[in-house]
Order: sequence, then C-alpha cells, then structure tokens
Amino acid sequence: MLSFDSIPQARVVRKGGQHFAPPAMPKSHEPSIVRDHAHAVARILIGLWPLTAVVLLCTTLLIMAANGGSP
Repeated sequence: MLSFDSIPQARVVRKGGQHFAPPAMPKSHEPSIVRDHAHAVARILIGLWPLTAVVLLCTTLLIMAANGGSP
C-alpha cells in the first residue's frame, strides 16, 4: 500500500546567516517490567531501613538475653 509518510531527514536551521543543526531528539523511555520492579524493590528497601534496624536490634537483644543465663 502506498503511504505518504515523510522520510525523516536532518533539518538545518538558518539563524543569522549561519547554519545550525537542530538539537538531538531525547531518547524515548521504553518501559521495562524488570527494571521497574527492581527500582520499586530498591525504593522499598531504602524506605524501610529504620524498621529493619529495629527488628535486627530486637533480635540481637533477644539472642543475648537467651544466652546470658547459661553457665
């Protein structure tokens, strides 16, 4: 089928009698499920570090209390 889409070509801008190439197009953001989930997991782990520290502290204190009375 015949299409009339324009062929992408390099454009040249003329400004003040001098030729300038236009700025490069930004890279498109292609969604990646694995990358998005990895970022979400990293955000959760970083956000929950105080809770993790408290749980580790409590666990350590319980272990120390359990082992403190043994001869």
